[in-house]
Amino acid sequence: MEVLTQVTNGAMKLDLNDEKASFISYDSMGWTMEASETSTKILAIIFEYALNKFENSFEQLAVSTPKFLSVIDQFITAGKRVDMCLPAFPFKSANKVYKVFGILPDKAEELALERLNTMCVRIAEVYAPGAELTIISDGLVYNDLLGIPDRDTWAYGEALRAMAVEKGFTHINFSRLKDLVKFPLPETFGEITYVANATNFRRFLLNKYGKDDLDIDHEIATKPDTLMTYRGYRRFLESDLQYIFPTGKNRTSSRYKRDVKYLAKEMLIRGYAFAGAVKNAFPNHLRLSIHQSTGEHKVSMSLLHTKTGFTTPWHCSVALMADGEWLSAPMGDFKKDPTLEIVYEDGRPSYFQEQSGRVS
Repeated sequence: MEVLTQVTNGAMKLDLNDEKASFISYDSMGWTMEASETSTKILAIIFEYALNKFENSFEQLAVSTPKFLSVIDQFITAGKRVDMCLPAFPFKSANKVYKVFGILPDKAEELALERLNTMCVRIAEVYAPGAELTIISDGLVYNDLLGIPDRDTWAYGEALRAMAVEKGFTHINFSRLKDLVKFPLPETFGEITYVANATNFRRFLLNKYGKDDLDIDHEIATKPDTLMTYRGYRRFLESDLQYIFPTGKNRTSSRYKRDVKYLAKEMLIRGYAFAGAVKNAFPNHLRLSIHQSTGEHKVSMSLLHTKTGFTTPWHCSVALMADGEWLSAPMGDFKKDPTLEIVYEDGRPSYFQEQSGRVS
């Protein structure tokens, strides 16, 4: 386990590669925690897939270690499968001009699902009951704010589930917003009933788990996790919406940025409600996240193994280089490279591939 060889933070010194490691201590905070050898191995595996694109990534992993070992220990003690949940895979980016090929999953999603499934497979190699990851599709929570049709959100989710089955990703399970908000639905649930109830799902979520007195500006100012998520939202919204709401005579650049800030805050408000629903539905699961965080409540994950900062497959495309390495970037960036060609799968563009022998 080479990615996280040793984490040092204050008095904490944890070698997750040491198979004999049986305890973790942090004297300056006054606690000492015992963790089983198996729990330590499992967490070390998970940390290999963690988000590591920021300067303090390893320090945040160190801070989170005691909490997440205690969660894993509960499964180990009971001899049960390690259950994890990850809110993610909402829909393809609204920017179909420069960032992604279309509305359906492509090779980027396949690589991400394979990576997550492989993580679970590796956990099963050190712990017989194994592990399962539930992906909680959060598309309906936010899609209307970004101008993504409910039908596109449905199509993306259905194709993603079909991909997991086709590729044999048996350690991946899926959950929808409808599974978190309980109200009467037809026995047969499909595209039409999904679209017909999309607004009802969102309304129910906010009514049950939202807070009317939530001061989101105060949350951003006082909670580091919220601030990091807010900044992340602003970054991707500016690029996602630039062709849907172009600047020009009727919309200045400063107005566009103000509107993006407003949308980011609206996403946070809904995100708070959604987090409450997830906690209620999955109270004992190990909580994973795609967002940069302090590590206090969740493990931040990198869904793509890539040199770049594009780690979520719905915001980018991927390219297979001649040496076998996969890279991620906006589709438009790859299109500028004359050594790359688009590869089609099922009649649709799926990824780029470097043509050996070509010179740029």
